[in-house]
Amino acid sequence: MKTKMTPGKRPEYEIKWDTAGLFKVGQVIPDSQYNSVKEEYDLRMKEWDGDDKTPGEGIFHISGRKRDAIKSFLEEKRYVITSEYFHYAIRARGKNVDPLAISLKTRELGLKLLWVRVIGKSGPDRDPERRRLR
Repeated sequence: MKTKMTPGKRPEYEIKWDTAGLFKVGQVIPDSQYNSVKEEYDLRMKEWDGDDKTPGEGIFHISGRKRDAIKSFLEEKRYVITSEYFHYAIRARGKNVDPLAISLKTRELGLKLLWVRVIGKSGPDRDPERRRLR
């Protein structure tokens, strides 16, 4: 079930996976709490449920100081990877992104991962003035 956010309201995050053990799976945390701990993780994966144009086709961002460690794995999976300033936007051609496979690969690499689902937004804001390619 999608919920609508009022303008200016900060998102909340449902914890899907936390290899550091700070949060429980299913726990919902506010934006302020997410921002206070996010730098403690090597990788962060955010997912959105999609929107009216792409129902059921989730949108994923992978960020963190070690995001390059997972890039070759994503390329092997034939995901469309868009390098943006602070993250990779991940999409799959004709199929769904498999976040479980990504999270298992990060565990195999020994990386600390926080995987969250953004609640109340159908996708990341797309401000073309703020986007920069690497």
